Amino acid sequence: MNRTIYTLVRGVSWRFAVALIILCVGASAHATTTIDFESLSNGTVVTNQFAGQGITFSSAGGEVMLVTTQASYQSTPPNFLCTGSAAGGIDCVGTVIFDFATPVNGLQFDAVGNQNSIGTSFAQADIYQNGILTVSNLGLLVSLGNFLPDHQDLSAYSNITQVVIHNNTDPAGTGYDTVSFTQSQASVPEPATMLLLGTGIVGLAAARRRKKQS
Repeated sequence: MNRTIYTLVRGVSWRFAVALIILCVGASAHATTTIDFESLSNGTVVTNQFAGQGITFSSAGGEVMLVTTQASYQSTPPNFLCTGSAAGGIDCVGTVIFDFATPVNGLQFDAVGNQNSIGTSFAQADIYQNGILTVSNLGLLVSLGNFLPDHQDLSAYSNITQVVIHNNTDPAGTGYDTVSFTQSQASVPEPATMLLLGTGIVGLAAARRRKKQS
């Protein structure tokens, strides 16, 4: 059993143990993950550095995702992502791919640096839900332009496993920043699994009480 859970239930009542499990499961089901790339240095090729948080990044056509440090872009400055060459240099117009280890909900991110007219599309997105392409060529829109973040809200789509952003038409290209999402409820352990875990913890607490009484 996880040592942290074991430590928490030592000497507590079974009612408290069950309540603790319910609270922990509820918290994990609704925790929001936010990636802002501030932990990486300028020019870093971004692939699986955030795999532990459930997301990896890639491009296509021989390009990669690179960190660029430009504080004037107002999302979470100074760092954001752009497509470019592994040999160095960014172009910000290539394909951008978000891959999720488990399905996620509430996906949102900022697109920065767009010069297209407000209200028009700067790129299109393909959305995969539970590994299946369900939305093709969704227009991603410019809302503020210039150095301001054009916030993209894909929270209407659940159980997202991949997003592919392609066909960028912005003359200045587009950067990506402040990617946030929550783990899908489908990825949280089933009630039967949690019942078994809860039963085990209650059993542990009871066994400890019996040992003390003998």
